[in-house]
Amino acid sequence: MREVPSRIPQYKVSIWETVAIVLGAIATLGVGLTGLALKFLSNAATPQRAEAIASNIMGYSLPGASQGLLGVNLAGAKVALIASEGDEPDIQLLVARVPIEQESGRKQVDRILDSIALGADEEELKIKSVRVENKNLCGTSTSVVIREGQLKYPDSPEQATVIYRASVNLEDSRYVVNLLTNGQDLKTAAEKASTVFDSLQCKQ
Repeated sequence: MREVPSRIPQYKVSIWETVAIVLGAIATLGVGLTGLALKFLSNAATPQRAEAIASNIMGYSLPGASQGLLGVNLAGAKVALIASEGDEPDIQLLVARVPIEQESGRKQVDRILDSIALGADEEELKIKSVRVENKNLCGTSTSVVIREGQLKYPDSPEQATVIYRASVNLEDSRYVVNLLTNGQDLKTAAEKASTVFDSLQCKQ
C-alpha cells in the first residue's frame, strides 16, 4: 500500500478556481452558502477525500500513481479532481455525477465545469484545433469534444496538450468528464488521453 502524500503538491489550479467550483456547486444546488461553504472549503482539498469521491463516481486508471486534489459531495451531486503524481502532473481528470432531477441547473453546472481550466489559464494554454468524435463512455456512445494545443507553464518547457470533454446520462444521473493530458508531442498526449478515457466506468 503506497504512502499518502503528507501535503498537496503545487498544483496548477489557483485557489480562486477551487473556490469557484465549490461555491458554484453549492449555489447551483440551492444550498445555503453561509457557514456551509466554509466547512466544505476546509476539507474539499483533502487528498484521501478527493480520491474516495472520484472512485465513488467512476472507476478510472491513470498510468502510475494518482493524487486527489479536490472532492465535493453536496445534496447528491459529486465532483472530484484527481491527477497523476508530481508538482506538474501530466494527467488531470475531473469527474462529476449530478442527479438528472437537478438538471434545471444544468447550464450553471456546465458553466462551472467549463470554467475549470484544469491547471492552465488562457496565457498558458493555446488551443490549435477542436473537433467532435463519438466515443464510448460507460458503455454508451456519446459525443466527445477534443481540443488539441500547446501548454507552457512558467519556467517549464512547452508541451503538447489534449483535452477531452464529454457527458452521458445513465438512469437517474448525468456523468461529466473533463480530461487533460500533456506530452512531449501530440501523439504521446493523445495516447494518454485515449487510455485514461477508455478506462472510465460510471458507478451508480
